[in-house]
This record gives sequence, C-alpha cells and structure tokens, in this order.
Amino acid sequence: DIFSSMLGGSASRNGAAGARAHGPPRGPAVATSLEIPFRTAAQGGKVPVELDLNEECATCHGSGAAPGAKLQTCTECGGRGTISFGQGGFAVQRPCPVCLGRGQVPTERCPTCNGSGEVRTRKKVMITVPAGVDDGTKIRLKGQGARGTKGGASGDLLITFQVKKDRFYTREGLDLIAPVPINIAQATLGSKISVKTLDGKKVTIRIPAGTTSGKRFRVRSQGIERDGSRGDLIVEVVVTVPEKLTPEQEEAMRKFAEAMD
Repeated sequence: DIFSSMLGGSASRNGAAGARAHGPPRGPAVATSLEIPFRTAAQGGKVPVELDLNEECATCHGSGAAPGAKLQTCTECGGRGTISFGQGGFAVQRPCPVCLGRGQVPTERCPTCNGSGEVRTRKKVMITVPAGVDDGTKIRLKGQGARGTKGGASGDLLITFQVKKDRFYTREGLDLIAPVPINIAQATLGSKISVKTLDGKKVTIRIPAGTTSGKRFRVRSQGIERDGSRGDLIVEVVVTVPEKLTPEQEEAMRKFAEAMD
C-alpha cells in the first residue's frame, strides 16, 4: 500500500490492484494458537476454538451513524478517506483518522459502536485438524477471520497448533515411542508383552532373554500417518527394579546372586 501510494497507483496493472483498492475492504486476518491433544494431532479430528473479532456493527451496518443521522463529507480529507503526509521526500497516504477511511462522518454517532462501525464479538469456529500435525504446525483457513466492512469478504484465520504431551506416547517424526516397563525376570528369561497401538489395537512383542533396559523393538506401519507416509511404533522396554521384596523373593534373589557368584 505504501509503495502504491508513492508511485501514484502505478502498481495497479491491468486494473486488478485498482479494483481491489476501490472494492469493499476485505476483513483482516486473525492469528491465534490452538492447544490440541496429542492423539488428535496424530490422528486428526475436530476441535472448537473461540475468537474475539471486530465485526461490522449491526445497528449502523458499518457507517458509524446513529439511526436517522445523516452522513456528511469529511472536512479533514475532503471525502477521499485518506490523507497524505511527507516521509523521506515521498508523499505517503494513510486512512483519515477523523472518518476512519470512510470519507464521510455522521451528524450523530452510532450508540452501539460509538461511531467506529465495528463491535467486538466472540465467534466459535470448529477447526478440522489434519492427521499428523506436529507442535508448531501452521494452517490458514480462508474466510474464517474477521468480517469485511461494506459487504467485503472475510479475512483468513491463521492457526498455530500447540500439541499437548501424551501420558504414554512420545513422538520422533512420524514414529511413535511407547515406553513399556518389564521386570527383572522378564528381561532375564525373556517374555511376551502386549502393547496398544494408537488406534486401540493390541500387538504382541517377544522380548528375548537378556534384554537390557532401553532396548527398542519396531512394529512397522503402526505410527503416525501424514501425506501418504506412515511411521512405525517403537516399543522401548524399561527394566524396573522392585523397591521391596517379600522374604521369599529376597531368598530367591540371594540364591540367584550366589549362583551368579
């Protein structure tokens, strides 16, 4: 806009920019962050979000005039809606502060919006979360932002996702990491364990004898799916040591220790 005013509107090639400048003003874009559960981010879903937006006043329909009041040409800008000021040797235009860019001022201000032509409203929007989004992912929803004035189109809604931590899974790219505790006997002798996948299914994993804590086992294609690619489920065993033993368990451990010297 600044360069266009400097060049006297020469940026309006083929009349496209000029049409936008003289058409109904488009509503501003609205940026917000949205906290979503880990599993919603991984699998996708719908999440509601409430936004505080400036919308066209229903009483004056954006004119800023009270019911029955007349609109007069703004004496500050002469009805142009913009005023010029010098900046570094250039004449730069900005919206008139008196008529707020409308070119007209009412004889009596609208009591609902105090002449601004806008009111603050709370809007509820249902957001579709794409499957596989990660923390910090941004999306743009066209036409879901603030409503334009004088019949102009609504602006866009810019959303930055903040993903909550899950009580079980963590994430590495498209892979899901599932820590599973096993006891000393299972690690030493070997065992079979069942682990739930993200969609609630159970997979059985064989733990070989002599498995150490931190050992990972990969289950193919049971991770997060995004853009046609799917990660794996990685089960990481955590060998747990009991804090207390019964007398029988303690005796068995002593015999085991003696046998191991």
